[in-house]
Amino acid sequence: MSEEFVAVEEHGAVAVVRIDRPSVHNALNAALLRRLGEEIGTLAGKARAIVLTGTGEKAFSAGADLDELATLDAEAAHPVMRAGQEVIRRIERSPVPVLAAVNGLALGGGFELVLACSFAVVSRKASFGLPEAGLGLIPGYGGTQRLARVTGPHVARHVMLTGSRIDAERAYQLGLAVLPPVEPGELLPAALEVANTIAAKGPGACRAILEAVDRGQDMPLDAGLALETGLAALAIGGTESDEGVAAFKGKRAPEFGDLA
Repeated sequence: MSEEFVAVEEHGAVAVVRIDRPSVHNALNAALLRRLGEEIGTLAGKARAIVLTGTGEKAFSAGADLDELATLDAEAAHPVMRAGQEVIRRIERSPVPVLAAVNGLALGGGFELVLACSFAVVSRKASFGLPEAGLGLIPGYGGTQRLARVTGPHVARHVMLTGSRIDAERAYQLGLAVLPPVEPGELLPAALEVANTIAAKGPGACRAILEAVDRGQDMPLDAGLALETGLAALAIGGTESDEGVAAFKGKRAPEFGDLA
């Protein structure tokens, strides 16, 4: 465990990154967020997929470190919050998929971190919420923007204004999780199974899909379709598709090389 409380395990083409501050429910401070961004940035250059989780069964992350925030006035808080936003945005724009394996509480900044991941798989013990209003605060790591894009504005307003919790089953129903909740002991194996499925795909194709979704979701449809056309044409003309098509025709598994 490093002093920045981020632990990394490599499983072949898949890496597991753990938020490792269980004594404070994996709370996020500035140093942890900075290190998290560095580790994921480094791993994106060699892994095909990344699983992000928290240490223990209690919490993925219970949110920002309030002891750290309590020392800040508005002027000092602005660069701290902006730096945290930038780290989470870099994770969202990672060129390889980052899967959130939500093992427990994902509150405040922890929930905002989940929302920035490519998608989430969840334990039955997972619970989500943005309780900031009850503390006289508001979500500051993208929650006001990303939650509404997943659930719609009405659900997002209700969650933020009331501080209501979303349990694992409701998270799946709302599209916050892509698979039904699993037992806690099955969470990491389930996440690794999905990550390994992705790792077997063309890395260039995966990168292009992530780019198309990230850039296209805020574009008018015609602009998004133009973006897709350009990326699809590059894929068709690339060597990666040669291997993929040849493997399909030969009824064998493709052997994709590393992304140049």
